[in-house]
Amino acid sequence: MDNKELLGLKSKSNLNCKICDKCCEYRGDIKITPINVLEISKYLNISIDEFLEKYTETAPNEEPERVIKGVGEKRYCIFNDRQTFKCKIHEVEPMQCLVFPLVPWDLDKDLFINSNSCVVENNKKIKVDKWLNDNNKIYKRNKHVYQKWIELMEEIQPFWKIVKDETKEKITELLYKKYDMSKNFEKQVLKNIEEARELFENSR
Repeated sequence: MDNKELLGLKSKSNLNCKICDKCCEYRGDIKITPINVLEISKYLNISIDEFLEKYTETAPNEEPERVIKGVGEKRYCIFNDRQTFKCKIHEVEPMQCLVFPLVPWDLDKDLFINSNSCVVENNKKIKVDKWLNDNNKIYKRNKHVYQKWIELMEEIQPFWKIVKDETKEKITELLYKKYDMSKNFEKQVLKNIEEARELFENSR
C-alpha cells in the first residue's frame, strides 16, 4: 500500500475541488454500472438506448463493462461542460468520479486511501463522509449495488472471451437495457445481476 494511510468515513484528508477540469481530461475510462445508466438516463430525460448510444462505449478489453465517452483531442469526458468546466451530471455521477481522488480499499468497512492524484495544490482537510455523501447521497444509495456489480465483473470477465456470442448478447442486454424506468432501480439491477450470473454459469 506504499505506506498510504487508510481513511474511514470519520477521517479527514486533503479533499477539495476547484473545478479546474484536469481530472476530466484524457478520459474514456470512467466505468458506469447499470444503476448509473438508469439514474443518468432519467436525469437527462432520455431513453436508456439513447444514453448508451450517445454517451457510452464498450470498455476495451473489459467487456461487458461500458465507459463514458471521451471526446476531442484531449479526450475530455463528454459530460464536462467546456464553458464552465463543471460536470453536467454531477448530481448522478458514477462512483469512480464521486470518490476521486479517493480509491476504495475495503468498501465493506468504508475504507479508502487518498491517491493524491488531483493536480491542484490543496491544503483543505474535510471528512471523508462529507466528501462522499454531500452530493445527493450517491455513495450511501448505490454502494451495495456497486459492490454486487464489482463481484459479478470479477467472476465473468476472466472467462468472457470464451462465452458464446449469443450468451454475451443476452447478458449485456440484461445488464444494461432490460429495465422499467418507472420501477425501483436498485431492485431491478440486483435482480438482473443475479440473472446474468445464472446465464453465465449455465454457459460454462
